[in-house]
Amino acid sequence: MKRVRKTAWLLFLTLGLEAGGLAGDKPSAELKERVKQAGPGMYRVGDVTVDAKLGVAAFPAKVNQLVGLIEYALVTEIGKVHESFLSTKARPSDIHAAMLLLGAKSPRAVTIELGWKVDDKWVRKPMLNFIAQYPLETSSERNDKATVKSFDITSHDWKWTGSHIQNGKIAADLSGSILSLQPDIDALAMVEPMVDTSRFGSHVWPKRAPELGQAVQVFIRLKKRASTESGATKGPV
Repeated sequence: MKRVRKTAWLLFLTLGLEAGGLAGDKPSAELKERVKQAGPGMYRVGDVTVDAKLGVAAFPAKVNQLVGLIEYALVTEIGKVHESFLSTKARPSDIHAAMLLLGAKSPRAVTIELGWKVDDKWVRKPMLNFIAQYPLETSSERNDKATVKSFDITSHDWKWTGSHIQNGKIAADLSGSILSLQPDIDALAMVEPMVDTSRFGSHVWPKRAPELGQAVQVFIRLKKRASTESGATKGPV
């Protein structure tokens, strides 16, 4: 929690170019308005909630696509929704700010989970559980990419890269790219290791995923760094 308190002011410095820029050394009024403390160790950044105690940033999304090729796990509603498993109304710059509150410095490994309700009970599973790969030659002419040759995605993690500034704004706000399964410098995070898109495509496992259009919650957490040699201290988490 102390880390969050100490780094909160960095949001204004880091994201000052977005949402109107810096007026001297002061953050814009819009940026101040978007970042609010909601309680002890709890922050709200637009539609994103930061829980300092749990070390997680969470925000709403919905299931956007279950059939066909996907190149993204998550985009905004102005992003490439025709190639994304999920879509969200949350601003990428707000997600980026929330992760800064948790101490994220790119590149950094993160875990990403998806939560949704089943019979009034919450189910929460790793995002990559819902994603498959397939050899491109097996489904080039098929709309439904799920075949007997599909297999669980071989990537095991996500790499948080943040986003760069483009024309005075966070690039991900302009492109809508948040969680990418292909190389995309605008995306906030990319699957790790990256899918070999010259050989394989990606699709959703529809029987594992929530229903099309269902409301879900996305949870992003910094992955704990492994301890080094005996006697060494842990890295920041």
